[in-house]
Amino acid sequence: MEPLVESITVNPLPIPRGNAILKGMATPTTTRRPPATPKFRLTKQTERILELLAEYFCLRTNDVAGLIRGHEPNESDKRTVRFTLNLLHKAGLAYRLKYIEQHRDIGNPTFVWGLTDRGVQMMTGLFYHAKTFDEHSERTLDHELEISLFHIEMKKFCDKYGFVLYWQQSDLKRTVHPDALFAVTDPAKPAGKNTLYFFLEIERAKIGAYRDGEPSIMRKLGKMHEYYGSDLCQKEWGSFRQYRVIVVQRSTMRNQNLLKQLHEELNHRMFWLTTERDYKAGIGDYIFRTPKDFNEKAYGFLDA
Repeated sequence: MEPLVESITVNPLPIPRGNAILKGMATPTTTRRPPATPKFRLTKQTERILELLAEYFCLRTNDVAGLIRGHEPNESDKRTVRFTLNLLHKAGLAYRLKYIEQHRDIGNPTFVWGLTDRGVQMMTGLFYHAKTFDEHSERTLDHELEISLFHIEMKKFCDKYGFVLYWQQSDLKRTVHPDALFAVTDPAKPAGKNTLYFFLEIERAKIGAYRDGEPSIMRKLGKMHEYYGSDLCQKEWGSFRQYRVIVVQRSTMRNQNLLKQLHEELNHRMFWLTTERDYKAGIGDYIFRTPKDFNEKAYGFLDA
């Protein structure tokens, strides 16, 4: 006798993944790929910032923004530059150090930026004397930054008057070892007689580090005095034997004290002294005084 009802095959419904709790029951898995890291691309903005770090060695965030914009940067300018600097940092091309500015009581610390070894390798073709900021000491950050700020003002001055500025801040150790070497060329004057050479010394500390009764700054300037006009200078640098030494100090009082001591011991017009405040107010003005006649007159780059 045939059954009245045909047999029916029942397929079980799929168990939702969240309910697959029975022992031995397979749980479907989904492989999630990590978000792709955006590739670093060299844009006009990143290239310009790399050039600035190669040219000036180290700069604060606001310094970079001001040089990029050509004027006092606003908050939007600073934000854009800060974003680009962070991209360069992540790409391994820029190194940074936290920097607390003097006389700043509120707000977050800023950063001082420079090129890494990799960044220097990228920029060497354009800036032969570029040097790395990798693992730089925080102890000398104020000193290095002041050199960069003087460099910025000199570049503005030379651009304004159509002069050509040469600046070297690496490979400087010879018989003398300045903080920087720079030269100013006036293209309007005859070749061979249109370039003046300068050694830069940033002296931010009080006169100290005495040896045999003589402070370190006087020992250093004494070597430069002996070196002046020598065959050794011509041999070691290849381009010159005469130069001026620019000494920048923090205050007028220190400036006057050093001028008086130089007047007694190294009385020569090769030494040009000024203060941080004066060169920042107008580097092309008559802001330099010499031990020879500091009570009588001041000098400037335009009549050097």
